[in-house]
Amino acid sequence: MKYCGKVVSGDYSRVVAMGRPDGSSWEVCVRPLRLSFHRVLRERGVMMPQPPTRVSRDSQGRVIRDADGVAVLQRDESDAGYLAAVEKYHQRVATLIVWESLREDSRFEFEVKEPAEGGDWGAFADALYVELEEAGWTAGDVIWFCEQVAELSQLSAGHVREARADFF
Repeated sequence: MKYCGKVVSGDYSRVVAMGRPDGSSWEVCVRPLRLSFHRVLRERGVMMPQPPTRVSRDSQGRVIRDADGVAVLQRDESDAGYLAAVEKYHQRVATLIVWESLREDSRFEFEVKEPAEGGDWGAFADALYVELEEAGWTAGDVIWFCEQVAELSQLSAGHVREARADFF
């Protein structure tokens, strides 16, 4: 792509200071997410879990059926296993946002290595989360970092509200 006759590189970054609990700060080179970030996550098997379903019942406990006599199902979004899976999904996405943005910053080196083709990206994100936690990252650090990435990725307040469920 060209803009005003010049080739657009799309190689943007911003150096920000990430405050640490001891009063020091780390210089971090933040990069925007690539346009295909969410599609690539899905292709790698990192997807929002679907809530389980349960049979709908009336106030007497009888199964509710539709006009064809088929039991009516409803989503059970209060299921504990589902809620844990949603939390795990958001944790994985946030962790992968950190990794995606920092992987070109030579000041950071992750012990956990990117999975090979067809590898388990969920396990990779979980291991990366453990590595960040062991390095002293807090939930606030991850949220702050993801906000920096979102800003650099040109996600306006309106777009963030619309995409927040997918992004964070």
